[in-house]
Amino acid sequence: MRITRTAPLLAFWLLLLAAGSVVAGTQTVVLGMGCFWGAEMRMSKLTGVVDVEAGYAGGDAETVTYRDVLSTARAIRRGETDQTGHAEVVKVTFDTDKTSLERVLAGFWENHNPTQGNRQGNDIGSNYRSAVFYANDRQRQVAEETRAIYQQALAAEGFGSITTEIAPLRNYNRAETYHQDYLEKNPNGYCGIGGTGVAYPGGMTESDRTESPTAERLDAGDLQRERQLIVFEAVDCPFCERFEQDILENWQSVVPITTTLHPRPPEGWTLAKPLFGTPTIVLFEDGRETARYTGYQGDPDRFRQWLAPHEPTP
Repeated sequence: MRITRTAPLLAFWLLLLAAGSVVAGTQTVVLGMGCFWGAEMRMSKLTGVVDVEAGYAGGDAETVTYRDVLSTARAIRRGETDQTGHAEVVKVTFDTDKTSLERVLAGFWENHNPTQGNRQGNDIGSNYRSAVFYANDRQRQVAEETRAIYQQALAAEGFGSITTEIAPLRNYNRAETYHQDYLEKNPNGYCGIGGTGVAYPGGMTESDRTESPTAERLDAGDLQRERQLIVFEAVDCPFCERFEQDILENWQSVVPITTTLHPRPPEGWTLAKPLFGTPTIVLFEDGRETARYTGYQGDPDRFRQWLAPHEPTP
């Protein structure tokens, strides 16, 4: 078909209009939630989110690489610099016709622990700090308002003060290509765990909850305090599903076992250290952790070898 000179011009303007309508209907916010691998996956599950990109932000340097970010964080921990380092972040783009900034931030608050300062679980350093890097004053206002709401919810459950940095976005750098969609490209036997298990009051829809649920904490009265196995799982964790198929559907041990989507043990029971991935199978004796097994890569014999020494002898 012969194309006239006016056709490309018309097509060009139609593309511009289409692109403008997409831009006008979306908004972007940059969030620090610890390791960006898990954060990218968790935030991508929220209703209305159309794109999530891993990156670095909030530091003094204009341009950085992953090695730069790690090096600066280590220097800060050793007291060798007063430079502000970058945090690992995710740039979340969402459709404003399908969700709101408050609901996206509700997902942010629920999907990591914002009370841990320069760490997130086992990941320690200023590069893993909780942060909201805002693009305008409206985003700052909503971030501060949602922080106050979630702080009340956390306090009611016994958590401390939120340490999340709320600051203007500066020096954003897109992370290297190998960091994008990392958990999809590099399954390693476990999925990163996030969140305190405390719901953001009224900020997420039921469809959000289906994908990013706030589960009920296990009741100690329903468990065997003397010796009990608990499998800490997460929604959309393929390794958890494989563990259930290979192990739980054929459970033969005398040690009782149960599963939970809540990241904390029952009230009055204690973990030896924070969880960092799912599935994590924890053995509790007299309400205290005595052993754990993290991750599952489809090797039931290996798990059974771990379990054998912990089973009661006749």
